[in-house]
Amino acid sequence: MGKPFILAAGLLILLPMLASVAESDENSDRALPETYKLGEIVVTSDREGEATGIAIDPTATTVVIDTYESAKTPQTVQDILESMAGVDIQRGDSTLSDGKDVVKIRGMGARRILVRIDGRPIRNAGGFWDKLVDWNSLTLENVERVEVVRGGHSAVYGETIGGTINIVTKKGSFRADNRPEVQATADISEYGTRKYSAGVAGNVNALGYAFGGAYRESDGFLKNSAYELKDVNGRISYTFPFDGRLTFGYKGSFQEKEPYVVNDPDNALVGDLYDSDYPIVEGATSGSSINYPGSDSFEERETEYFDLFFEQPSPIGDWKLHFYKSEEFRDVSHYNYSSSYGLFYDYPWDVNFEDWGWIIHDRFTLLDRHDVTIGMEGREYEIGYNAYALGQEWHVPQTKMITHQAAFIEDIWQVTDKLSLALGLRYDRVDMDVDIDFAGYDDYTKDMDAWSPKSRLNYTFRPGTTGYVNVSKAFRIPTGMEFTWMGAPTGLFIDPETAMEYEGGIIQKLARDITARMGYYYYKIDNYIMFNRDPYPLLYSGRIEDAVFNADYLILQGVEAELRFSLFDRLNGYINYTYQNSELGDTRVPEDQLYDDHYQLPRHKATLGVDYSVLENTILLANVRYVDKRKTSLNQEIDAFTTMDLAVEQRFWNQQAHVKVYVTNLFDAEYEEQYLVPATDRVFGVNLGFKF
Repeated sequence: MGKPFILAAGLLILLPMLASVAESDENSDRALPETYKLGEIVVTSDREGEATGIAIDPTATTVVIDTYESAKTPQTVQDILESMAGVDIQRGDSTLSDGKDVVKIRGMGARRILVRIDGRPIRNAGGFWDKLVDWNSLTLENVERVEVVRGGHSAVYGETIGGTINIVTKKGSFRADNRPEVQATADISEYGTRKYSAGVAGNVNALGYAFGGAYRESDGFLKNSAYELKDVNGRISYTFPFDGRLTFGYKGSFQEKEPYVVNDPDNALVGDLYDSDYPIVEGATSGSSINYPGSDSFEERETEYFDLFFEQPSPIGDWKLHFYKSEEFRDVSHYNYSSSYGLFYDYPWDVNFEDWGWIIHDRFTLLDRHDVTIGMEGREYEIGYNAYALGQEWHVPQTKMITHQAAFIEDIWQVTDKLSLALGLRYDRVDMDVDIDFAGYDDYTKDMDAWSPKSRLNYTFRPGTTGYVNVSKAFRIPTGMEFTWMGAPTGLFIDPETAMEYEGGIIQKLARDITARMGYYYYKIDNYIMFNRDPYPLLYSGRIEDAVFNADYLILQGVEAELRFSLFDRLNGYINYTYQNSELGDTRVPEDQLYDDHYQLPRHKATLGVDYSVLENTILLANVRYVDKRKTSLNQEIDAFTTMDLAVEQRFWNQQAHVKVYVTNLFDAEYEEQYLVPATDRVFGVNLGFKF
């Protein structure tokens, strides 16, 4: 363990002690503003009381699940994110069957954003293209709220350039009568799509619990896109007499899916296997394996998350120690065509990801005006895989690939009653160990580290008007696939990414229940890592450095505007708009060979969501989404689209039960979220639920 970690460990013990000594027994007239805890982050906020629906502040947008209203009842975290400014959802198949779903924050996909559950990361070590996060496993039946922290401005939340999605789970209630809270839903729609979920949360004296489960199945909208998904999760916590709380958590997702196939009457490779009962699919979007009819393609995945954490308030701060482990196994077979050999072939492969880690931090108040968080974390990633194609085999035994350690400190300083300043510093060290299954190269290691200063400034010009400026440096840990694409030593030829991020804006409270935010951001990412569209010939011709490489830079900039409102106690909703643009620096390969996730990015995007109480227990809900035209890396254009979802919800029994009838894509728009992949047409459905 290096000197930075020894120093951080010393500070972790010393600073809270100083805080305890410095605090006065007398009440001070200078009180800190209300703070809102974002998992592992505390940010200043002027919201009154608990957030409901969608809440906005300078650092994050928070969605409280139990009070979130939408025409289509959300099933996974993706459905929640669709309503947020600066977030793009580009599904490969909107019925969830193919595992190619892509979530982007400010133009950056899974390699440059981080998803966390209760503050701990869940991104795997490798992944294929943007499939580093098992989005289908992130169901909502045991989720309290979802927080989207934009950018890399937090010292506590590292490993990200684009931002962090933190999923805060339910831990159980603490009712004196020990009465549990129970809820259950059923959602049935066209294409044989059904979802059933249930959850219970409560306590038995000092023992809290929250359990949930879901079952999802569908025949699929596209040919060969059926799925069956089973989810289970739970949290058990015990609060000791000394106020410490010990929590154990588990979440599992078990999936059987059929990847959709090409279904084109004009494609000679499809021939008489074309089925006119399904939409025409001409191919697959970049980064996805093209599947043809004629064989048994399948995708099976098991994802499990294990957590154990202990929280303890003390005279020297609020401590948290968190241990976690993740396991993900995929067994996949695609049916492809080789133009070089002129034949079809099965391409089976399996991969196993494992990671485990720990986080320790302490949050305390210093000199009455400083809210300080200090901590350390460590994580190790393992990967092993087997693949077979056209007489070739690749075998990498389960082995440790990445060891990551970090230390951080962040101080939110209330300088005056109007001015607050958050200053942070983060140190990351990464050791990469790569086992090579590639002729002519030996196993290798590569180490890297980075210091990342962070800053956020908020100034209240007058009650209800707050301006903010954020300036920070960000660092990203490369993924396993970037360091060893198809077993080749691609990591020998790339440098890690760093970014300078600048953003500023204003939050205006227009009325008691109307809040608006407008902001501008500018990111410059140096040594931006990219992939070649066709890496295989390069790998086997000795041009490994052209398969995965650094661009000089990528500049991302944009404008975001959000409005949240509640009018006359009957009309509630949100509206937001996003403008985004990018500029790519020089690359070592021609433009027509480039593939990366900043392509297919809409220049303009807007969403609107409203719920209107027609009668006391009758709610009309509507959601509208506009996405501008997009282009692929080959300059192929994807048309702009507008969709509208509409629903009527009737509530019963003191609003403890409901029936919702809905239609998605009301006007039956023909559109694509990803190139060449038709999105679902108009769909009617019904959602039933109760809670008590």
